Amino acid sequence: MGASLPPKEANLFKLIVKSYETKQYKKGLKAADAILKKFPDHGETLSMKGLTLNCMDRKSEAYELVRLGLKNDLKSHVCWHVYGLLYRSDREYREAIKCYRNALRIDPDNIEILRDLSLLQAQMRDLTGFVETRQQLLTLKPNHRMNWIGFAVAHHLNSNASKAVDILEAYEGTLEDDYPPDNERCEHGEMILYKVSLLEESGSFDRALEELRKKESKMVDKLAYKEQEVSLLVQLGRLEEAAELYRALLAMNPDNYRCLGLSSEDGHHSSNESDELDALYKSLAQHYSWSSAVKRIPLDFLQGNKFREAADNYVRPLLTKGVPSLFSDLSPLYDHPGKADILEQLVLELENSIRSSGRYPGREEKEPPSTLMWILFFLAQHYDRRRQYDLALSKIDEAIEHTPTVIDLYSVKSRILKHAGDLAAAAALADEARCMDLADRYINSECVKRMLQADQVVLAEKTAVLFTKDGDQHNNLHDMQCICYIKLYDTPPKSATEEDDEMSKLLPAQKKKLRQKQRKLEARAKKEAEVKNEESNTGAASKSGKRHVKPVDPDPHGEKLLQVEDPLLEATKYLKLLQKHSPNSLETHLLSFELNMRKQKILLALQAVKKLLELDAENPDTHRCLIRFFHKVGLMSAPVTDTEKLVWNVLEAERPSIRAAVAEMLSLLEPDRKSEAIKLVEESVNNLVPRVETEMCRVLSLLNIL
Repeated sequence: MGASLPPKEANLFKLIVKSYETKQYKKGLKAADAILKKFPDHGETLSMKGLTLNCMDRKSEAYELVRLGLKNDLKSHVCWHVYGLLYRSDREYREAIKCYRNALRIDPDNIEILRDLSLLQAQMRDLTGFVETRQQLLTLKPNHRMNWIGFAVAHHLNSNASKAVDILEAYEGTLEDDYPPDNERCEHGEMILYKVSLLEESGSFDRALEELRKKESKMVDKLAYKEQEVSLLVQLGRLEEAAELYRALLAMNPDNYRCLGLSSEDGHHSSNESDELDALYKSLAQHYSWSSAVKRIPLDFLQGNKFREAADNYVRPLLTKGVPSLFSDLSPLYDHPGKADILEQLVLELENSIRSSGRYPGREEKEPPSTLMWILFFLAQHYDRRRQYDLALSKIDEAIEHTPTVIDLYSVKSRILKHAGDLAAAAALADEARCMDLADRYINSECVKRMLQADQVVLAEKTAVLFTKDGDQHNNLHDMQCICYIKLYDTPPKSATEEDDEMSKLLPAQKKKLRQKQRKLEARAKKEAEVKNEESNTGAASKSGKRHVKPVDPDPHGEKLLQVEDPLLEATKYLKLLQKHSPNSLETHLLSFELNMRKQKILLALQAVKKLLELDAENPDTHRCLIRFFHKVGLMSAPVTDTEKLVWNVLEAERPSIRAAVAEMLSLLEPDRKSEAIKLVEESVNNLVPRVETEMCRVLSLLNIL
């Protein structure tokens, strides 16, 4: 690198490379400018300067400089390698691979380029090319263990586990008998485990067990060794030996779910199997009384009173101790019929007992005051899971009033409000929880997620970058794993390690055209920014199509929409698109209901209401639409035209299921028309099926009481 430069400039070029690797970009730019003052056409320096600018989010300049450097020195492997790195940063992996191959034509034994090429080949699932590249790396550096393992992994990914085993054995043949030294024992032990797993995958269980036991003295991770050994014994049908090993593993860790877990073909167990398992876990509980797993696992297969008894024994100490994750631990049980009801009855009994006596039922010792708070915390999550949001909010509010300093309470209340549909309040609660512990990154990320859901994008951006490093804050959002932020708004630039997105699906010619358009947009936005300062820069797009802020609305005040002659007709066009492409979205049918109510399309409004009930009957917006629809139907006059009669006939067909609700809503919304509501019900009682007649009688009795 920089071989054509005088010694002083060659040292400066090395400084550019080092500054790039250590992320000291300004220092690297300064060194590049010093070289270019004397050698303005030096291709490798131009390329490295472009690569440095790319890391400073100046992509247009970066591409121009790298292409100019390549033009000035087409036979430089450095220029081609840098061009590939530039494409890789924009996830243009196929283009990057082409650049790497051009670089290797010039310098075929360059280890760094070969390593970069192998990574992209694995990323693009070019497994044959991946094998070839790893073989070339092994040929160049056969004394490096990682090259042997990398070659074995390449064959493993290429569905050739037996070849991978042969490679690892060939590597072991190059080692001395006293290998490994103490400082490499861990790595060597992991390689042995990998080799045994390959033998297991290829079906050579006897050979795998023999190899494992033969290398036992070189293994550092004894737990992994025993787990692998017991797995092989089970597959070989040597169950007595496996049972002894399982006991040894349980002695090491009684909460090891891999040793205690259950399995059945359909996920269910017969009555006899459940009794046998219950007896087994009770005996294990006597030996390992401190184990949480031996108490939790039986809840998955026990039923009825046995389940209630086991659940009672399990939740009491955890509620006393105050374990916030208790509900998350038990939430899989809500998919088992009847178990959620038992849990609700159980915890409500515990709540009543604590309120009345301060003790659990059947206990003499007093519980600490915090026990009630954790019971309320559990019940709030329970009712939230069952979509009983009013009860959930009342429980969580009482818990907050009891102990207002527990952050988990505010996070759960935020989640409940989100599920109930109040996204703004959910974001506010999440921010309140965040302010209670400014050093908690998880709570910060949850707060950002709630803000994005409430469409508070600017505030979410300011909150998200609180945990980023100085400098390019949006890039550092990847260090925080803010996937919700990246996916929902695609604001920060994407890293090269993310999975392929829609860009990778385009043809090379399509991607080239798209890049040209995006570069033109960026250049135009940059010029506008110089004239109009930062106001016009919001529409700027990077080369890879990523927005840095929300796009400019060409009609922010809706002036063009006001000029439409028939707004409802225009809205109908958009509604049809929503119904076609987003038929399972609640918002689609809310908009459909609103639009058809304004257009006096009663049947279409009814269709929207029925769809809302099908998607989410407990949603507050669904209830509002129901009430409005019932009120509208109650105010309809007798039909006159043929169209009105047709509508009326359809409503008559649906009337047995909605007439009682219409009367009830009419009485509640307009109390002075109660007699009319009663008459509406009385006229509908005759000739009804028993279920509907019962509902009519219920409403009638309610109206008489009112």
